[in-house]
Amino acid sequence: MKIFALYCLCFFTAFHVFGQTYYEGTIGPLKFGLKVEKEEQKAALYIPEQGLFEYALKAPVFRNDSLIADLKEFGTVLSGKVNTETFLGQWKQNGFPAPLALKRVEQLSFLKRPQVPVPPFPYESENVNFTNADQSIRFGGTLTFPKGKGKFQTVILITGSGQQDRDETLFGHKPFWVIADALSREGFAVLRIDDRGVGETTGTVGTSADYAQDVLAALRFLKSRKEINPKKIGLMGHSEGGMIAPMVAAQSKDVAFIVSLAGLGVGGRALLLKQSDDILAKTGSNAAYRANVQSLNAALYEVAFRLPLEGDIKDSLQLAFDNWLKSQPDAVLGQMGFKSEAGKKSVTRQFDQIGSKWYRYFLKYDPQPILAQIKIPVLALNGGNDVQVSAKENLAGFEKGLTAAGNKNFKTVELPGLNHLFQKCQKCTAAEYGMLEETFSVDALKVILDWLKKQ
Repeated sequence: MKIFALYCLCFFTAFHVFGQTYYEGTIGPLKFGLKVEKEEQKAALYIPEQGLFEYALKAPVFRNDSLIADLKEFGTVLSGKVNTETFLGQWKQNGFPAPLALKRVEQLSFLKRPQVPVPPFPYESENVNFTNADQSIRFGGTLTFPKGKGKFQTVILITGSGQQDRDETLFGHKPFWVIADALSREGFAVLRIDDRGVGETTGTVGTSADYAQDVLAALRFLKSRKEINPKKIGLMGHSEGGMIAPMVAAQSKDVAFIVSLAGLGVGGRALLLKQSDDILAKTGSNAAYRANVQSLNAALYEVAFRLPLEGDIKDSLQLAFDNWLKSQPDAVLGQMGFKSEAGKKSVTRQFDQIGSKWYRYFLKYDPQPILAQIKIPVLALNGGNDVQVSAKENLAGFEKGLTAAGNKNFKTVELPGLNHLFQKCQKCTAAEYGMLEETFSVDALKVILDWLKKQ
């Protein structure tokens, strides 16, 4: 599950005559980076604390030593002049100009990723393609497997929420590549796949149930490969992927084991309410403000939870919001910023997301009936400092459901000091993900490998 907090984004661009050039500076307290490719007439920005990495600017205009970019999606116009060492200009957001000064750098300081695998690799790596049962979707992915003959134990990696590439690229990190590399070096075959509408995979956004069907297609594909032991194919899912893995296993006897990385052990609505409160608490919001946010979120989620999955619910969400506003004292409305129309729009802009089919399915999802069917080996891991999928509640949910199934081979592990991406965190906020050099904890990898070798 990914969080992209896009509050006050301010963009800027530059170029250098020799291919791509990086410039770095700050926007207020936030680090900022810019990549420019003048020959290609391209520019991209980075705001790591807000989850933006290589965000492509649309139609930047280069004129001699100047650049102008109209960033309508953020209400910003960027303009400035570049030379071999600096970009000097301004951005004007919502009509308010501010000066901007960036310095040229060889590499952006916050893009160090020491765990990214580098060749040569001691295993085979093959780009693969396959289709679903009715051939409506074509999937692209990477299959890594040990060299030499053999039918190998295999893991399918399942990404979290949002449309992700096969490496689950997030905040400049590629955790699925790191995991696949570690597993294939230890004798496992690993399949990682582009999500629908990303990379080499066709199709459009669906629900978690739709994505479970995509994993079933991957299972069918792997059973056709001579390198794969068809009786030892398991699933490893991160976040929403840890929710999807049990859904697939409940539908197919071909799944031999499950590894859940911060997967759901509680219902979607409860998880999202807990998530928002944990994130606000971690960033210093007081208890009264958090309680008000919880109250509003609960009112909106109740609408999406109660109404059928199909159909437009924006009018119902608006009515729920209006009724909530009427029930609040002036002091709360002031604290929440809802005495102005601009403040209210910060909520109504979210109605499309809450009303989407994916979001509504997620809110309605209850993992317990699914987990109660799972009798195969399961390893469920959570970071102890995860603010998106709380370790205590969700691991307890796995234990409850798997115990109800009569499952005798499951293990739940809370890994102290790790966040939602299984990084050793410092502040342990969502904004920190892109600032950390570690992509995936070596301690977590060891727990996973030790467990897999026993299956």
